[in-house]
Amino acid sequence: MTEGQISKEEISTSDDESRKESPDAMISGENLNEENLNEEEDLDFYDFLEVVSDKIDNIKNQIEKRREQPRQRLLRTIAELEEQKRILKSQLQHRIHIWSENFKKPNFIRTRDKISFSIGVANACFSPLVAGRWPHILPLVYTFQALFLITLRFFIYKRKSWHYFVYDLCYFVNLLTILYLWIFPSSTILFTVCYTLSHGPLSFAIVLWRNSLVFHSLDKVTSLFIHMYPPLTLFTLRWLLPVELQRENYPAITKIGPSLHTASAVFYTVVFYLIWQLLYYAFIVYGRREKVARGLRATSYTWLLADKDGFVARLIEKFGFGSPDDGINLYKVVFYFFLQFGYMLISILPVCFWYYRNMYVNGIFLCSIFAVSVYNGASFYIDVFSRRYLKSLELLHDCDENEVNDGATRHSITCCPLRKASQTSANCSVNADASSDKKSS
Repeated sequence: MTEGQISKEEISTSDDESRKESPDAMISGENLNEENLNEEEDLDFYDFLEVVSDKIDNIKNQIEKRREQPRQRLLRTIAELEEQKRILKSQLQHRIHIWSENFKKPNFIRTRDKISFSIGVANACFSPLVAGRWPHILPLVYTFQALFLITLRFFIYKRKSWHYFVYDLCYFVNLLTILYLWIFPSSTILFTVCYTLSHGPLSFAIVLWRNSLVFHSLDKVTSLFIHMYPPLTLFTLRWLLPVELQRENYPAITKIGPSLHTASAVFYTVVFYLIWQLLYYAFIVYGRREKVARGLRATSYTWLLADKDGFVARLIEKFGFGSPDDGINLYKVVFYFFLQFGYMLISILPVCFWYYRNMYVNGIFLCSIFAVSVYNGASFYIDVFSRRYLKSLELLHDCDENEVNDGATRHSITCCPLRKASQTSANCSVNADASSDKKSS
């Protein structure tokens, strides 16, 4: 017999055996089912309740497990996000540190000052050209520069804890001017208030606080812009914009007519001024008094009251409210607010009597204010900046001679202590100029 025949016979015999065994298995299975049925019949009611409660507990456990899995997944996701946030924050801080170090380098400072100087000169030439040739475009030029410069100043001042200066009256007037130009051009009240405040306390601040046209200083250029550009823009709309465009775009000007009503102009100006004064007192003087008292925040009133050589501090001392060394008390603050209110009231009267009624008087006033800022800038360049610049050059020249005599090669600023000192003194002078210009902002 062959192997295939043998295997077939083995398979057939195994099938026969399985058939013989299967009835026995079926009989045993039937017996088991009968036993289970008998056991189920023997269960009483309490056993049934126990089985049901076990089933319910199993279902509850499964539900809790399914609830716990998304919660764990969520917690794990939150932990991963927090870790990514921490990594990104550390990377950002590292980048900011690198940028701040690069910003302090002499090459960057020189490039920044050159760019500021070029933009300042171009703006000083471009603005009168736009006012005379395209007066309808000047509000757009003013708004774009105001939003950029004031926003930039806020972030720069916030880093130095000077950002409470941005809540002063000059910024409030700029805000009102932008609101009139783009939202309420038909409001005679708002136009009157903007015209009186911009030509009054805002313009006179250039003389009182010695704003200077220093083209390479972004801080000084910004201060001059904040005080000079609003009256220039409103002067252009009042005198240089054609009447047709005034009726179409700024109807409040044509509604007012050739002159301001003095009583109503003073009344509305005082109302808006008191609104600003109350907000300033509520949010800065009262709301942030602890930070201001501890010296964590600088403000215009604390700066002026603490300035021993300033006019306000000397006047307060003369009236018997104490010297600058005595600190700042409530009497000094109230006296300062009344003094500022009187200054505002006196400065708006010429606007109502002369500036708004006569174009030439108004133009001469603005030219005189701008000339004062140019003279202050010239004084800074000749008396202050030139001496510092020459001193820095002398130090660098002496350092270079010492290096040549010693047979050493000339390296960068970091190789010479005198260069370091000169650069440090230059940086300190820049910071001092910025801090002294805070009063005018």
